[in-house]
Amino acid sequence: MKDGALKWALRLLGLALVIAPILIAFSINNWDLRETVLPSNEEMVQIQNQVTSAFGGGFSQDSLVFDDPVFNGSNVSMPVTFRSPFNVPMKITEASIGVSDQGVKIMDLHMDEDFVEVPASGTASFTLVGLYSGAEPTDPQFESMNATFEIYGLTIDIRTGVMGGVL
Repeated sequence: MKDGALKWALRLLGLALVIAPILIAFSINNWDLRETVLPSNEEMVQIQNQVTSAFGGGFSQDSLVFDDPVFNGSNVSMPVTFRSPFNVPMKITEASIGVSDQGVKIMDLHMDEDFVEVPASGTASFTLVGLYSGAEPTDPQFESMNATFEIYGLTIDIRTGVMGGVL
């Protein structure tokens, strides 16, 4: 009989240890589900400030610098320098651009490297490569840009169109 009572007492103790904190949290917040479960506005502002300080001011036109492309037969290579606006280290796992000449898409360039490590607020260089046959473009413009970044295990995928050759 004593063993049965001990089993029931332990089961009830376990149940109380699960339910009591939930009931206490609700009672502190006047039994309001929203206030109990969701963070307050002050907590959201604190989180936003921490994320903003970690990720800096975001991308600008100075973040990517494209050097002049080099044509070698049908192969095209273009060195690129990336200046990270983020205060955290990151990895570029994919980068590509579409190039048009006088409104007609003529080639796609993609990152030659498998990935590029970028230190916090640092600079990294990589090369975009592709194939092109025909006369050298007279007025090349960027048509699209795709990039994939990894930051602390989070993958950020950017796919964008470009207006007038300006990112």
